[in-house]
Parts: sequence; C-alpha cells; structure tokens
Amino acid sequence: MCWEQVFYMRQKKAVDNSIEFIKNSSFTAKERIDTDIVKVENATDNTWKSVWHEDKPAEENAVDSTDWVITIGDMSNHDFAIIVCDSDTCEVIGHIPIE
Repeated sequence: MCWEQVFYMRQKKAVDNSIEFIKNSSFTAKERIDTDIVKVENATDNTWKSVWHEDKPAEENAVDSTDWVITIGDMSNHDFAIIVCDSDTCEVIGHIPIE
C-alpha cells in the first residue's frame, strides 16, 4: 500500500470520527448536516484559538499545523459543522463553533 492510500485512509477515519462526533453532539442542526459534503484542510498555527473541547476552549498545545480541520455539510447555510482532528490518531480534538 502506498503512502497516498494510507494518508487517504487516515483522513477517512478522521472524517468518520467527526461524523460520529456530530451524531453524538448537542448541535441543533445535526440532523440537517449533509455528511456527503466534506472538506479537509490542515490546521494553522492559530486554529487552537477557535477550538472548543468538552465545552471549554482548547489549550494552545492541543492543535498543531499537522492536524485537520474538517468541514462537514453545506456551508451556504448553518447546516454544517467544523471539527478538528488529530492527524496522528484521527481522533476528534474538538469543534469550532459556528457564529
């Protein structure tokens, strides 16, 4: 298996974990989020400033630029969620609240 396939499989696992996080969340629009619409981007050095983990702001060392910001759903309305996942473990670090 080449590294591109491994990378894709890791991102897919992170997306699957993000979808499960949404399903188990208290997000008001979670039933309207189209989980077929997905965008994965790398976090930036300042992403941690926007991330919430277990109802409190994430700590500075919780997110780094190798982690993934996963947007799931239609961004043209409020039927989407932004989830941040660790790129090593594929686990959800937290979410970025939508204003």
